[in-house]
Amino acid sequence: MQTETEKTYLRARVQNASSAGLVIILLDMLIADLERAKAAMAEGSVEKRAAELKHAFVVLQQLDDSLDRENGGEAAQTFSSFYSAIRAKVLEAHIKISPEILSHQIELLFQIRQAWQQADRAAIESVTVAMPVDRTSSAEENRHAHWTA
Repeated sequence: MQTETEKTYLRARVQNASSAGLVIILLDMLIADLERAKAAMAEGSVEKRAAELKHAFVVLQQLDDSLDRENGGEAAQTFSSFYSAIRAKVLEAHIKISPEILSHQIELLFQIRQAWQQADRAAIESVTVAMPVDRTSSAEENRHAHWTA
């Protein structure tokens, strides 16, 4: 259960995130769900495991629903297939009570997360480079323009 501070932080993170940043947030949520499901398996808590995996399935669906199937081409189809494969393996892990299967899915999700993080960084850098700097204004105003753009 999230504290109010955690909820406030997450809201701020979502409001200020780029499109890639939103995907990263969802991947973080999914990875955390799977980690908690693994812990529930170790504890022998069926209810907690089921709750965490149910939320993981919701997040997977959100990731899949966010794909632009009309304009995303092969990439959208590849991600959709990836999410389907993760969904199938998570279900298998739930049925078999296998933390090993979940660990492998977490590793795959971390790799995808790193790729999204690199893409997000590259996009931010390209925007920063493309921003014109007004040489007549103060350095403080330029810093403010950089962070509010």
